[in-house]
Amino acid sequence: MTTDPYEWLRPDTGESLAWQERQDAAARSYVRDWEHFARVREQLAGGPAAQNASDSLGTSTPRRLGGRWFRLAPVPPGQAALGLWMSESPDEPGRLLVDPHAAEYLRDGEPAQLVWYEPTPDGTRVVFGVYHGGQMIGLLRAVDTAIGRDLPIGSHRHMLTGAVPGWLPDGSGFYMCDRSESGDHRVWFVPVQPAGEIGAPVHVIGRHELASSPSGLTPQVSPDGRWVITLTGQHEQVAAHLGDRRTGAWRRFVPDGYEGECHGVWFDDDTYVAVITGDAPRGRLVAIPVATSADERTWRELVPESDAVLRCVTRVGDHLVLCEVADAVAGFRLVTGEGKPVERIAMPGLGSSPTAMVSRRFERSEVLTFSYNTFVDPLTPYRYDAERGEPVPTGPRQPGLAGMTVARRFAASRDGTRVPYFVVHRADLKLDRPCPAVVNGYGGFNVAWLPRFLGTYAPFLRAGGIYVHAILRGGAEYGRTWYEDGRLSRKQNTFDDLFAIAEDLIAAGLSEPARLGFHGASHGGLLAGVALVQRPDLWRALVAEVPLFDMLQPLGPGHPAPQAVRSVFLEDYGDPDEPAGAGIIRAYSPYHNIAPGTPYPAILQAFGEHDLGCQPFHGRLFTAKLAPASTSGHPILLRVWKGAGHAALDSAQVTDHAAELLAFLMRELGMIPA
Repeated sequence: MTTDPYEWLRPDTGESLAWQERQDAAARSYVRDWEHFARVREQLAGGPAAQNASDSLGTSTPRRLGGRWFRLAPVPPGQAALGLWMSESPDEPGRLLVDPHAAEYLRDGEPAQLVWYEPTPDGTRVVFGVYHGGQMIGLLRAVDTAIGRDLPIGSHRHMLTGAVPGWLPDGSGFYMCDRSESGDHRVWFVPVQPAGEIGAPVHVIGRHELASSPSGLTPQVSPDGRWVITLTGQHEQVAAHLGDRRTGAWRRFVPDGYEGECHGVWFDDDTYVAVITGDAPRGRLVAIPVATSADERTWRELVPESDAVLRCVTRVGDHLVLCEVADAVAGFRLVTGEGKPVERIAMPGLGSSPTAMVSRRFERSEVLTFSYNTFVDPLTPYRYDAERGEPVPTGPRQPGLAGMTVARRFAASRDGTRVPYFVVHRADLKLDRPCPAVVNGYGGFNVAWLPRFLGTYAPFLRAGGIYVHAILRGGAEYGRTWYEDGRLSRKQNTFDDLFAIAEDLIAAGLSEPARLGFHGASHGGLLAGVALVQRPDLWRALVAEVPLFDMLQPLGPGHPAPQAVRSVFLEDYGDPDEPAGAGIIRAYSPYHNIAPGTPYPAILQAFGEHDLGCQPFHGRLFTAKLAPASTSGHPILLRVWKGAGHAALDSAQVTDHAAELLAFLMRELGMIPA
C-alpha cells in the first residue's frame, strides 16, 4: 500500500495551517494584484450585486403573523449585519426587535449573524439562531415581540442544516431537533413559560428508522398543538414520524417501506396535505388523515401528477398554494382545499423563488409572500393581491441588468439525454467569433438549479462575457427521475451532462477551450474538480467554491458534527466505507484522479475557514498534489476566507468574495472590465 505523501496536510496542525496561510496569501495577492481588480470590486460594490447582497442571503421576504410583519434587514440600513425587524406593514422599516450589535449578542466585539427566524402563529414570540464569525453552530434565542426582550429558554446549540424549530400554537414552548454523538436524531421540547431547562429528549429516532439520510429534522406542529411531525431535510423531505402530545406516543408517519418524498403542511387539526413522489416522479398532492397516515390506502388525491414538477405546498387562508417547475422555471398556482383550480399566478419573467425552490417549505405567513428573481431582475419580495389577482412588490424595486438577452439551448449528453441550458449575454454582443464564457452548474441533492439574478456576474457580462446556466441530472428540475439519474451509481451522468454543454458551446462557435471557464459552489465545487481532472482539455480556468475533492475521506479528523455532515454526503454520493460505493466514488474523486504530466487549466479554490461541510483540508491536499502534476504553468490557487462558513453571512463578504472569484476568471480568460 502506497503512503500518501500529502497526508500530513489533512489534520489542522500548526504545520498544515502555516502551509495553508502561505498558499492563501499567494492566492490573495494573485487575484487582488491584478491591475483591474479594483475596477471589478467597484462595479460590484456600486451595482445591483451590492443592492441585492442581503437578499441573496434569504432576507427579502416579509412575513405576516398575528397582524405583524417580520423580516431580516441590515442594521443600520445599508450595513452588513442583519437584525430582526417588526412592522405594521410590509413597506415600512418598523421596530428593531433583535439588534445584532447589542451587548448580549456580541462575541469578541463582533455582531451576531442572524440567518433565520421562526415566529409563533400569533406573532407574539420569535425563536432565532445566533451565529458568529461564519461558524455553522450557534445558539437558539427567543424574543417577546411586545417588549423586545429575550425570553428565558436556556442554552441550546443549533446547527445550520436548514431545519428550524416548531412552536406550539400558544407560544408556551417549541420543539427542536438535534443529533446525538452516535448519529441518532433527537426531538426535544423547550418550554418558555414557566422557564426551565429541558431534561431529556421526548423522542429518539435511530438512523435505521429513516428512509433518507437527513442532516436535520424540522418539527411541524398541528394547529391545535396535539400532533408533531418530524420532517426530514433538506434535500430529500419526508414526514417521517408522528408524535401524539396527549399520550406521548410516537410512530412512523409514512407506511413501512415507503419510498419517495412526502412533505407539506397541516391543513387542519387532523389533516396533513403533502407532495408525494413515491408513485409520481414529478409529484402529486394528497390529503393524509393523521390517524391513518401509515395506511396509504386512506390518502386522498387532491392534485394529480402533471408535466410540471410539484416542489412544495403551503396553505394561505382557505386555499393551497402550489410551487411548480416547468422547463426549469418556477411558478405558483392556487387551488382550493379540495384541489380544484383557482388560478395560476402570473410571474414576472422566467425565474425562480429561492425559498420555495431550495428549502421547499414556504415560511408560515397569513398572506402569500414570496421572493422571485430572474437572470436580469434582482430578488424582489412580493405579496399576492387576491383582489388584483397578481403579485405586488413590497418595498422599492431595485435596478437590474439592462441590455441583456436570454436564450435556451439544448445539448445531447453521452447517453443521448437532452440536457437544457440557458445562455445570457449583452444584447449587442457580436457572436461571430468565440467569446469568453463561464458555465455555472450544480446537478445534485435534489436541488432545482433555476434562473437566478446575475448581479455578481455584472462586470463579466458588461465586458462581453457569456454566462451559461447548466441544468444537469442530479438536480430536481425535471422531477424524481432526473434526480435519481444523477446520483449514487449514476453520478457520472451529471459530469457527462456538463461536458456535453461545454462541447455544444464550442461546436456552436460561442466559445472555445482557451476562453471557457467554469464556476461551481458546494456540490458545484466538486463539479469543478471533476471537470478539471476528467476533461482538462475543455477549460481555461475553473473556480471551485467550497468544494469537496477527497471523496473517499470527506471529513477531517475531529469533526464536531460528523454524523450530520456524513448524512448529507450519503444522500448523493453513497458510502465510501462500503467496497461497492467506494469503487464508484473513487472513479470520479478529483483528488484520486490527478494525473502527473497533464496540462491542467488554472483553478481557484475558495473555502470558508469554519465550513463544516466542505473543510479547507480538501484544498490543501488537492493543491499540494495538483501543483507538481500540472505541466501547463497555469496558476493553482488556494484561498481560505476568514470569518466564513459554507457561505458568506453578510453583504460585505458577499461582495468581496464575488469580486475575487470574478476577477480571477476575467483575468484568466483575457478580459478587461468595461
